[in-house]
Amino acid sequence: MAAPVPKSALRFGRFELDLSSGELRKSGIPIRLQPQPAKVLVLLATRAGQLVSREEIKAELWGDEIFVDFEQGLNFCIRQIRQVLSDNADSPLYIETIPKRGYCFIAPVNNVVTPASPPATSDASSVAARNFTWQPSSLQWSAFILALALLGGGGAYVSLRRVPARTPRQAGKVMLAVLPFENMSGDPQQDYFSEGLTDEVITDLGQFHPDLLGVIARTSVMQYRHTDKRIDQIGHELGADYILEGGVSRSSSQLRVNAQLIQVRDQTHLWARSYEFELGNVLRLQDEVAANIAGQIQLKLNPAQQARLDRHPWLDPKAHEDYLKGRYFWNLRSEAGYWKAIEYFQAAVGKDPQYAQAYAGSADAYALISSLPSLKSPRDTAMLKAKEMALTALKLDDSLPDAHTSLAFVEMHYEWKFREAEQEFKRAIDLDPNYSIAHHWYAYDLVAMGRMDEAVAEVMLARQIDPLSAIINTDAAEILYFARRYDKALQQARATVEMDPNFAHAHRVLERIYGEKHMFPEAIAEGQRAVALAGEDAWMLVELANTYALAGKKKEVQNCARRAAKVSPGGVLPQVGGTAEMYVALGEVDRALKVMETAYRRRNGGLILLGHDPRFDGLKSNPRFQQLLQRIGLPQ
Repeated sequence: MAAPVPKSALRFGRFELDLSSGELRKSGIPIRLQPQPAKVLVLLATRAGQLVSREEIKAELWGDEIFVDFEQGLNFCIRQIRQVLSDNADSPLYIETIPKRGYCFIAPVNNVVTPASPPATSDASSVAARNFTWQPSSLQWSAFILALALLGGGGAYVSLRRVPARTPRQAGKVMLAVLPFENMSGDPQQDYFSEGLTDEVITDLGQFHPDLLGVIARTSVMQYRHTDKRIDQIGHELGADYILEGGVSRSSSQLRVNAQLIQVRDQTHLWARSYEFELGNVLRLQDEVAANIAGQIQLKLNPAQQARLDRHPWLDPKAHEDYLKGRYFWNLRSEAGYWKAIEYFQAAVGKDPQYAQAYAGSADAYALISSLPSLKSPRDTAMLKAKEMALTALKLDDSLPDAHTSLAFVEMHYEWKFREAEQEFKRAIDLDPNYSIAHHWYAYDLVAMGRMDEAVAEVMLARQIDPLSAIINTDAAEILYFARRYDKALQQARATVEMDPNFAHAHRVLERIYGEKHMFPEAIAEGQRAVALAGEDAWMLVELANTYALAGKKKEVQNCARRAAKVSPGGVLPQVGGTAEMYVALGEVDRALKVMETAYRRRNGGLILLGHDPRFDGLKSNPRFQQLLQRIGLPQ
């Protein structure tokens, strides 16, 4: 075997630049620098003390390709390099601009040789690293895992996910991923603003050219916040053709955004631009970004889309800031987060009573609160508020897909008006085919109506748009389970657990699938794992009791039921579908039907699945069960 080849690097100041990989280190710690800026830095540093003209840089690194904005692309690369080097264009320590000519690397540079790792036995080790990309070092992974552990200790839900080998693509569409914009202010308290702007750009792009452009949803792209992964790796995992990334900074009245569009196939920087607007002109900013991207990937704008660029309503900057804070807390997906979000949405409306999106945000928050066992707001109160806020939003602006989706959720999950809900879901999807939540929730409306093939197709669409969402992947397995496609459901559930081993709900669904296949040891193991992850949650305990009942383990059923009652309000078993299933498995049909009646009076949302859960197949001939399905409006 050949001896390891030493690595060649350049050292300047506290920095070290690996010439084979383009990896930049400061005091031994790797610094993230995208491939194109890394190439520019290598070229300048290897010619330290010499003028390198812009024409030479273009010929060397951009080749003969025709780019609409080469000048801005190069300017963007130089800004990125200066940022990581903490360099200043006015009094440079590293890169000096030679006006109208090019650049000169002015810092003293030393050649160094660092030890190399033994060569890999695979032929892949011989592939030349032309794109100057790099993998995270063991030091980075150690620091990353420690940071996750600290976050987990603080109560946050964080997991290291194993991403799919390749995300399925949406046929006939160009796929774009908008990576989380970097907060360039240096103040972590401003993260809500950069994240909120990322969300808004995703939404804007999703509606801009939906027939030809698919945009990956927020949940999936947020997995790559502060990532060190290569652009080609991110694109492969998300199924994206193009990546948009950038940074955001703002002053008291101005907003500055740097953005660049990268083609995943060869990591070519197609376009880069800096935008500066008054804070109230943020909608104009979003539309200009969308239009520029459409032009770069050769999507022609129709008259309606072009007309949209000509209308740029002014937003009250303070109201918009409150709205972004509301969305930040809403995305925490916790009851405390929803209530905090509502406070900010209401503050936004107080500053601007015509702010339709703030009403839609409140509708989203109340809709999800209604699905929780909240003591602060009973289910009926929260649902009525959700509908009120959604209708108010739509009265102000009928083009908001999230408001239509929240209204549909109330009609489906509380009012049991499945056809009316379908019309609202379809309207939301027409407005924004890339809105994964609308596809996701619509799939359950289709399950309620017994249209299983359509339900599976709809949840799979949601999964393509949001491929790394643990809940969407889990619910895809559950809907396959309702459709009686047990082998495919099992495959999907296993893949979800592999992707996110700490997501209790995925283990719960896998438990149900194993139970239906009479694989009781596996089902029990998954149920126990779900309970352990959820921390003695009543719902998970009832599910495990149901699995024990199917397996004929009555002693274990009683133990789980006692534990579930102990952590439930009033010290009694929750009157939900899982409890009814447990009684059915134990042969106590009358008690099961009484639980269902109680759930019906409370308008429990889980009842919309009653007619299609395999666990209730044995009740299909029971007149009381049939009457209950009829009252809910479910097919019999």
